[in-house]
Amino acid sequence: MFYEDETTADALQADHEAKLDADVQQAEREAAARRSQAHEDAGYCAHLSAVGYLPTPVYEEQRGVRPGQLRRTGGCGTVFASDEAWYAALNEAELNPVKRTGRPGTTPIRQADNAEPGGNA
Repeated sequence: MFYEDETTADALQADHEAKLDADVQQAEREAAARRSQAHEDAGYCAHLSAVGYLPTPVYEEQRGVRPGQLRRTGGCGTVFASDEAWYAALNEAELNPVKRTGRPGTTPIRQADNAEPGGNA
């Protein structure tokens, strides 16, 4: 969109600069993703997901979690005292590495048919 007092060159320059800014932001995000993946590939937890307290747990990882706490899913099982503690660990996973000990994801307590998981199939 052009304004009456704006030259074509000014408008194109602003558009070009906006595209460059987006490219820089995308490159930064891709670099962060590569660092996180390398951290996990080395066997360390990046603390990317967690589950919180529920009165009736849905996942095995929620058992023993108290109100306000979060437990890391996907490998290390670390219990965080609060959302803030989890976010701090998430943002600084490379500074305080924790070895991954389990499989990725969560373990449902019950299957869709309400049968206990791990039955003989």
